[in-house]
Amino acid sequence: MARKSRPTNSKNWENPIDTKLIEKIITRSEPVEDQENLRCFLTNVLLFLKRVDGIDLTEEEKLYPSHSQFSHLTFRKGRSTADGLKYRLNIIDRYQITNTQRIINIIASTAVSTPKGQLTPRQIHLIEELHKNPELTQYELAQRLSTTSRIVRNELTQLRQAFSFAVIYNLDFGKFRLALFEIDFRTRSLDASEEMERHFRRTPPLFLRRINFDHNYRDGFFHFSVPDQPSGLQMLEQRMKWLKSNFLEKSTYFRMRSFRIDISFENYNVLTGNWILNDDTYSIDLLRFISNHDREHLPPRKQFFSEPIHFDRIDYILASTPYVFGEKQHTEIRQKVLEQHGYSISRKTIWNRQKKLIEAGVFYPSVWYDTPELEELVKFCIECSPKALEPIYRLISILPYTYSVETDVGVTFSFHRPSRCSSITGLLVQTFEQIDGVSNVTIFRYEPSFSPQLFTQTADRWDESRQRWLLRKGDI
Repeated sequence: MARKSRPTNSKNWENPIDTKLIEKIITRSEPVEDQENLRCFLTNVLLFLKRVDGIDLTEEEKLYPSHSQFSHLTFRKGRSTADGLKYRLNIIDRYQITNTQRIINIIASTAVSTPKGQLTPRQIHLIEELHKNPELTQYELAQRLSTTSRIVRNELTQLRQAFSFAVIYNLDFGKFRLALFEIDFRTRSLDASEEMERHFRRTPPLFLRRINFDHNYRDGFFHFSVPDQPSGLQMLEQRMKWLKSNFLEKSTYFRMRSFRIDISFENYNVLTGNWILNDDTYSIDLLRFISNHDREHLPPRKQFFSEPIHFDRIDYILASTPYVFGEKQHTEIRQKVLEQHGYSISRKTIWNRQKKLIEAGVFYPSVWYDTPELEELVKFCIECSPKALEPIYRLISILPYTYSVETDVGVTFSFHRPSRCSSITGLLVQTFEQIDGVSNVTIFRYEPSFSPQLFTQTADRWDESRQRWLLRKGDI
């Protein structure tokens, strides 16, 4: 059956797009001689929407010239196209994007649909609420989402299955008198990289957390959890000297002070499942945006080195054993502790110990999800003065998923970069370098890391009676 036209005269048609906003964008666009070109493209879009709504075009509109970059596009028929256009126009206005070709590219991207791995608005709302408070119950989540506990339960199940969604528990190392250090390095050659990696795989130090190399296999970084006492810091210095003399061309190390996980869907289009995060979106005005943008107060950073607790080896083993809280896991934990450490403890003891550790603030819960299209992990190391931290954190907070750490010399953060948005990396570097107080910006593109998984074995070095670490040669 043929679809009937809406019984409304085209002159009285309610345009779903704000024409004043369109005129504002056209007037501000550059170069000026291309403004009519942009007007032609946007008019083609508006006429398409009229056809979708079943509105008869006037004779003048029927004769309106077709824009060359519009004619080959295939837009989806439906209100979602208008919504997608509204979204992009607001982005263009908000970030003050003025280049005509960039504006056309952003609008044209409305024609692209990627339904695979697409988050719904409710799922996004759920993730945002759990990010604010990961310990909310399903009933509390249902209240915040104005829905039922059953729907929340179903949404969580879908998120776990489709996006590996989970609440994870980060360890506050300071509670156990440990300091986290990062060593950034460049090796002398590819041969030196191979030799160094072979050495650490063969005889890994007990307190080594991980080694990561960049794609070039010369740049990279170490993470060490170092006993926060003079002997531990001295051994780290000795390790640094040994690395420099044998493998490294240059290196620097710093202590990690605090961290925060930021999640933002500000640049996620729920209509297409795409992230809009590239230089066409941000243009070169990103620095001006973060300087002028009136954002909500950023959440506090979690301190790595809060007041230490009094603990024994079992406390430490339970805290450093990967697990998910819940009675079903207690049998598995009990078996691991017995096999790996020789301690026989009951499920009740595990429960009571876990409760004590939680109350002591040993764990910092946060949410994790394998976000759509966020395929590549990029690490930024920024050396800066304290005054530069606020604009840096403001910029970090609008990126999709970041884990940032404040250090002795600035900030380092890992950024899950959307696929097809590789240009954002260079733009971020340029923006950070323009921030007053930033002295150096280094990036790493992650290769699979080497992690010796020896952390729980460090329990053998803990002196329960003296409440200090007893280190041996080669532990760090």
